[in-house]
Amino acid sequence: MTTLRVMLAQTTTRVGDLPGNAATLAAAVAAAERVCADVLVTPEMAVTGYPVEDLLFEAELVGAAMDAVTDVAATTGRTVALLGSPWHVGRLPDAGGAGALGWSADALERPLRNVAALAHGGRVVAAHAKSLLPTYSVFDDARHFAPGARRQSVYTVRTPDGPVTFGVLICEDVWDPALAVEAAAAGAQVLLVPNASPYHVGKPALRLAQVAAAARAAGVPVAYCNTVGGQDEVVFDGGSFVVDADGRLVARARSFVADELVVDVPVAPRRDADRAVEPGRARAGAAGPAWGTDRKADPRTGPPDVVDLGVTHASRAPLAPPVVTPALDVDAEVYAAIVTGFGDYCRRVGLPRVVLGLSGGIDSALAAVVAVDALGADAVWGIGMPGPYSSAGSVDDARALAANLGIRFDVVPIADAYAERRGALDGLLTDAAAAGRSPSGTVDPVAWENLQARLRGTTLMTVANATAALVCTTGNRSESAVGYFTLYGDSCGTAPNPLGDLLKTTVVRRDGSVLPGVYGLAEWRNAQASAAGQVPPIPLATLTKPASAELAPDQQDTDSLPPYPVLDRLLLAFLEEHASAQELARTLVDEDGWDVGTAVATVNRVLTLVDRSEFKRRQAPVRIKVSRLAFGRDRRMPMANHWSHARAVVPEREPLTA
Repeated sequence: MTTLRVMLAQTTTRVGDLPGNAATLAAAVAAAERVCADVLVTPEMAVTGYPVEDLLFEAELVGAAMDAVTDVAATTGRTVALLGSPWHVGRLPDAGGAGALGWSADALERPLRNVAALAHGGRVVAAHAKSLLPTYSVFDDARHFAPGARRQSVYTVRTPDGPVTFGVLICEDVWDPALAVEAAAAGAQVLLVPNASPYHVGKPALRLAQVAAAARAAGVPVAYCNTVGGQDEVVFDGGSFVVDADGRLVARARSFVADELVVDVPVAPRRDADRAVEPGRARAGAAGPAWGTDRKADPRTGPPDVVDLGVTHASRAPLAPPVVTPALDVDAEVYAAIVTGFGDYCRRVGLPRVVLGLSGGIDSALAAVVAVDALGADAVWGIGMPGPYSSAGSVDDARALAANLGIRFDVVPIADAYAERRGALDGLLTDAAAAGRSPSGTVDPVAWENLQARLRGTTLMTVANATAALVCTTGNRSESAVGYFTLYGDSCGTAPNPLGDLLKTTVVRRDGSVLPGVYGLAEWRNAQASAAGQVPPIPLATLTKPASAELAPDQQDTDSLPPYPVLDRLLLAFLEEHASAQELARTLVDEDGWDVGTAVATVNRVLTLVDRSEFKRRQAPVRIKVSRLAFGRDRRMPMANHWSHARAVVPEREPLTA
């Protein structure tokens, strides 16, 4: 049977590091040549990294990216390389390359597209543009790119087994099965899909199902290459794979690490007559200039149906059977995403050391474990900052955690500083309240609670400034949702929040999928350590004590919030499933046996807190995204807003009158 030898280069790239990314791609080209791959597939936008955001408005960066593509193309021999890059389509460098010619102003004024540049024999021979430009979630492609034509070229290579024609679908394009069907109808015997597909819980299985459906619809195999690594709050999980024409998984790379997957993909005979043309030559009877040689040509106006890229390798040694790396379980998957995103951010900004407050509680404990797993124990410094209401057990638990992890731990009490600041402000604020500057006529005790948190935040920021480290904040999604944190206090952070997209407790969605929470991941991480013969890092007392901010006498989180299992179910249903207040209240009544009054009051209070806390979330550090709809890019709400979601009971409106 005829096969196409495909190498999927699951690379880690760094946004804006064009020389570094080009070196990574050149190494992938060399590896592909060594294994006699017919085609090398690299991730979407591999030359620039992804998402590039508004750097794409800078002509210098785009020109440099196109130069980098031609530099990598110069290293190609027999293997055809698909190189992801921004590209002003219609301008292909001649054999001299862009570095020799420079990109003309005319070229840089053409519509910018997201392309897979096809390189072979030392030069770029074609540029295949992405058709579907997503603008949801973390994507904003339509802001930066013009769409490619829906009907684009397919490409033929002559392999040791004979000619094979492949189509290219870039990331979002494969989510519309019609594009796969159209490519197959144009003669594609296999589809190659470069991607920068970000992670969220359940995404690997969803992605595989979608690509398998496209393969079945088109009746051809699909090779899917994803990027890997963290970029700001987004994490790319890799997990590149190949499915056959029936949608069956035949090969899969590892997740959350750079990897290479080389597969001989069997292909069925082509469905249509041979209409191939050589790059740069128009097919017989075609009007207009040859695409690929004319600098003003545009593939949206109708490029050749089939482009013949020529001969690849004359012969090749057989491969071992393809590897199907097992999928990670959901806890391992989420934990790996958090560690990857946190570690990559710290390293990429050049500050791979962090300082964080250790309170003895579950959130700071798990955040410390993540930081150690991401950066190493020597790079993590824990500081205990007991205040007037901290228990002795909290400091002991923090110290035990630090000992288990092997990190530095110091105690910097804030009680004296708190007493001094409160003493300086108490009389002033009491007089102001009595003069009508407080709605209640008294000093709100929350002000004194927040003062403690801000003293801790100031301490951590000072240590970080003095030691060239980042501050790791430790709040969770549940607290962020309802504003149960202090701006410029426990929310202080200069690194992405590793726990910021995790609810406090594990929640099962209505579709049966599981969203791990802070407690669940902490228990999972301890179990992993035990299984490996290591000391579980998080002390048992930390896992079992009631959650408390310890900012007031005998304080517990449940003094201000519903129990976390209840709160988290409400939040997940509201934020991700878009349940209404009425639906949330009905769930508490019908499924949990709550009385109507308590259910309505609880739901309305929770949703009011969510609405009123938008301004706080906007000023908090970004969160490593692991949920389907995270705060930030996924949920964009106004801060000054008179609409309320707290509508569990909506009174009947009076009839409208003229």
